[in-house]
Amino acid sequence: MFDKLGQLKDLWKLKSQMEEIKKRLDNMVIKVDSPRHLFEVTISGSQEVKEVRVDALIKNFGEAEIAEDLKAVINKAVRDSQGMAAQAMGSFGMPKA
Repeated sequence: MFDKLGQLKDLWKLKSQMEEIKKRLDNMVIKVDSPRHLFEVTISGSQEVKEVRVDALIKNFGEAEIAEDLKAVINKAVRDSQGMAAQAMGSFGMPKA
């Protein structure tokens, strides 16, 4: 019986830690520039895109180049955001995914 109480207490602690991590990640942001500098994406640690800026030079590029640049900046932003999340989880002693 006391073992189950201990497990419940551990679950409550884990829930509190996860809520704290989520708050931190929601408030952490990074800006990522695309390879051709056509786009700048601001993304949170919880992988929510906060802002996308488009440079005026975009009109000088073709559709394929624009699509490639956009894809590159989104993928980098997501990877960087995942790295932030892994660091935040590690700071709480949680295993990195």
